[in-house]
Amino acid sequence: MMNVVYISVGIVFVLMMAGRLHGRERARKRVIRVVESHCTGCRRCIKRCSHHVLEMVKDETGMQHAVVKNPDKCTACGDCLGRCKFNALELVERVNMRRNE
Repeated sequence: MMNVVYISVGIVFVLMMAGRLHGRERARKRVIRVVESHCTGCRRCIKRCSHHVLEMVKDETGMQHAVVKNPDKCTACGDCLGRCKFNALELVERVNMRRNE
């Protein structure tokens, strides 16, 4: 009976570690990008991001919108994506992000 418990705990541990490794790989390959035409400046994404990747700026017209301030700190966790109700955020490949800048 105890063997079953030990095996179950071991399987759960291995699955948790595999999930963390997958998350790190995703973070190396992807980064958040702001679609400025959809951003309303509500700040929900900025409040949710625990890595301080996003910040608010004013454009030429005086409207505020979010921008990616620290793309190297982005872990691609998607927390900010879940908070945005206007589809103003998307995950893109880091290679593509560098080409667009």
